[in-house]
Amino acid sequence: MKNRLTARPIVFLALIAILLSSVSCSKSSDSATPSPPKTGGSPAANEVSIQGSAFSPASLTVPVNTTVKWTNMDSFSHTVTSDAPLFDSGIIPGSGTYSFLFTTKGTYPYHCAIHALMTGTIIVQ
Repeated sequence: MKNRLTARPIVFLALIAILLSSVSCSKSSDSATPSPPKTGGSPAANEVSIQGSAFSPASLTVPVNTTVKWTNMDSFSHTVTSDAPLFDSGIIPGSGTYSFLFTTKGTYPYHCAIHALMTGTIIVQ
């Protein structure tokens, strides 16, 4: 009985240590720029969200002379890279944005250079 009583505080302290380490490991790294609120729902007109390793909407139709803005809602980096050599955002960190002005009619497929399965299309009419 005495061994069980002395083991309880040790088990209790071990559980607290595990809980505290899991909480501190789940925090994202601090950054100077606060993350935008994640509201869910649809992005605004002429905007594409990057979230869950996907572009949303995957296809966006805009008129000529429209600036499209991509916002990375993930906590890790992505790119917005034209399949043709028209535009390339470079690395967009979590909470970062990239914008591009489309001045010519056409269909512009793009992808994330880091995550090959991420694709999207801008249709300019």
